[in-house]
Amino acid sequence: MTDAKQDISNAAKPRIERRRLPLLGPYVEPRSPTEQKLAEIWRSLFGMDTVGITDKYEDLGGDSLMAAGIFVEIELKLGVNLPWAALAEANTIEKMALRIDELHRQTK
Repeated sequence: MTDAKQDISNAAKPRIERRRLPLLGPYVEPRSPTEQKLAEIWRSLFGMDTVGITDKYEDLGGDSLMAAGIFVEIELKLGVNLPWAALAEANTIEKMALRIDELHRQTK
C-alpha cells in the first residue's frame, strides 16, 4: 500500500475502540467470501470487534471520511471501483457484497 493510501486508511480509523452497539440488532455473520472481506474492512475502519452483514453503515456511525477509506480498501482487496452512490444504495455488507459479486460476474 502506498503511503498516501495508508494515510487515508489510518485517517478513517476511529480513535477509540468500539464494541457492538446493542441498537444494531442481532449479529448476522458473513456467509460468502465477499461478505467476509467486506466485514474485515468494516471492522478495521470502524474499530469494532464485530460487524454483521445486516448492520447499516449510518447506524455504525459511518461518515464521508470513513466512506473514503472503505472505497480505497474495497478497490485494493476486491478489485472493484465503486461509485460514491453505492454506499447510499448498498448500505450494508450484505447489499454491497451482492453488488460487488454482480460486477465481478459482468466483467468475466
